[in-house]
Amino acid sequence: MKFDTLLDSLEKQVRLVCSQQARYRVLWVIGKPRSGKTSLCRSLCSRTGWKYINFTLDPDFLENLIGREETYRPEDFLGILKLVCNDTAAEFVVVDEIEPLLGWWTPQQQEVFFRQVGRATDLRTGVVLITRKHAKLELGKILSGMSQNHIFEMSEEILL
Repeated sequence: MKFDTLLDSLEKQVRLVCSQQARYRVLWVIGKPRSGKTSLCRSLCSRTGWKYINFTLDPDFLENLIGREETYRPEDFLGILKLVCNDTAAEFVVVDEIEPLLGWWTPQQQEVFFRQVGRATDLRTGVVLITRKHAKLELGKILSGMSQNHIFEMSEEILL
C-alpha cells in the first residue's frame, strides 16, 4: 500500500474513532516491528499538528519511572495519559514506544492495561497508542465489546 494512502486512511480512522463524540477516544496502531507504525504516526503528527510522544525517549516519561518498576501499574499510566491530554492544545495525542513499560508487567497486568486505557472515557483529547504487542485478533478479544475500528493494523508492505 502506498504511504500517502495509508496516512490518509489512518487520519480518517483517528478522526472517526477519537472524536469528541466517541465514548472511547483511543485508537491502537498495531503491527510487527519495522512495519512502519512510527514513521506513519510521526508523519501524521507532522502533517496535522498533533502531539507525538515517544514514551521511551521523551523527558518526563519512562526516565521518571526508573526505580518504580515494581510498583508502577496500568492505573498510573492512565493517570499520566489524562494529565497529558489535559495539558495539550493538540486535537489528538499519539504515544509511541510503550513496549519497555509493558515489559515490566505480567501478561495479566498487560491485559488490564489494554482494557483500562482502551476503555478510558474521560480523556479530553483523542489518543493513539502504538504497539507491537498484540495482533488485531488478540487485542480484539481483550477489548471485547468494542468496535474493531479502535484497532488500526499495519500491513507488512508499505511503499514509501
